[in-house]
Amino acid sequence: MRVDGRHSVPHGGVSVGYVQGEIMNTERLLELAGTMVAIPSPTGREQQIADWAEAHFRAIGLQGVRRLPVAEAGDTIVGWIDGPADGPSILINFHLDTFDVFDGWEGDPFTPRRVGNRLYGLGSHDMKGGAACALGAVEQLIKDGTRLRGRVIVAGTTDEENWSRGAHALIDSGLLQGCIACLVPEPSAAGTLTIGQRGRHVFRLHFAGKTVHAAFGGGINAVADAARVVGRLADTDIRSLGYDPQFDMTGSMAVIGMHGGGTLILVPEHAEVYIDRHILPGQTLAEAAEQIRAIVADTEIESRWELSWDDRPTPAPGPFVVPIESDLVQIVTRHLGQQQGLPIRHVLGRSVADTNHFAVHGGIPTLICGPQGGNTCEANEYVDIDTLLPIARTYLHSVYDLLGR
Repeated sequence: MRVDGRHSVPHGGVSVGYVQGEIMNTERLLELAGTMVAIPSPTGREQQIADWAEAHFRAIGLQGVRRLPVAEAGDTIVGWIDGPADGPSILINFHLDTFDVFDGWEGDPFTPRRVGNRLYGLGSHDMKGGAACALGAVEQLIKDGTRLRGRVIVAGTTDEENWSRGAHALIDSGLLQGCIACLVPEPSAAGTLTIGQRGRHVFRLHFAGKTVHAAFGGGINAVADAARVVGRLADTDIRSLGYDPQFDMTGSMAVIGMHGGGTLILVPEHAEVYIDRHILPGQTLAEAAEQIRAIVADTEIESRWELSWDDRPTPAPGPFVVPIESDLVQIVTRHLGQQQGLPIRHVLGRSVADTNHFAVHGGIPTLICGPQGGNTCEANEYVDIDTLLPIARTYLHSVYDLLGR
């Protein structure tokens, strides 16, 4: 996930470190990240890393460790640092899956390589480096042994790069009742805190024409009509898709699929068009659907057509934003600024992740704060090593401020 935006907040300090009894250091975070990179976990084949996560959660002393089954994917793994039963809880989440191997890798993508300030390996940035930051902070919390006023839930979810079924397994488990915050170390730009995201819906347009023998003409060509509509969709003024001045961001729309016809000597009777539509916080699915309907209705076609959307096994990831003035945003902003030594911009994520599901369907205020890196979701992916420890320390201090000592 990449982020941008413009709302700035002073950092109010310079980089600071954890003070006493710290076991959390860059080499430990590298060890965790490298261990996870060495375990292949493309979406749908995460069981091996789920096994590792369960064993690791138990080894570091998390309580209540359990596996939540996820259809066609590895299990989501969850455990917690306990607190008073009547206290609030905080979720620290990371996803265990990655994309599959892309062409162009220099060396084995599952053999972590340290080159200067970079750790190369598949998933090193999205998001096994971030997962290492989260786990490092959790290890430090456990070692400190400080009695908190609530529970810290730690979860490694699966299927994030597909349908977020692992996140919904966690939401449906009931373990997130009373959760006041969710922190997720997705890839981030330096000096940014992602306080919300656009939402995503996938629309399907079905065109029904009339077939005849292609040699004789006539009929109603569904593919030709679909192509006319695709042309109109591509010409849509981006300003009509909505604009959020706070984050200097618009909505977006892209045709991502078109199917119909074949090699038979027939005018094609059916065609389908798939449309990716990202909407801003405050926009609705109904508004996005009506906009597409208006474009089709204004295009000269003969085919009958029908619009549907979000044919998926989990609810669509809607948009959200956490108020800047909330204690959660202010606390994490302060610690991130201190650790990175930078002024922090509050930004809106352009695309979607498990975070949308926790925020929208789980009802949990959710922030994204992770390490920097490059070639994300491409060959030769890497995470910047010196950005790991500041994120881990940000999580540690933020949990202490949110739950008290």
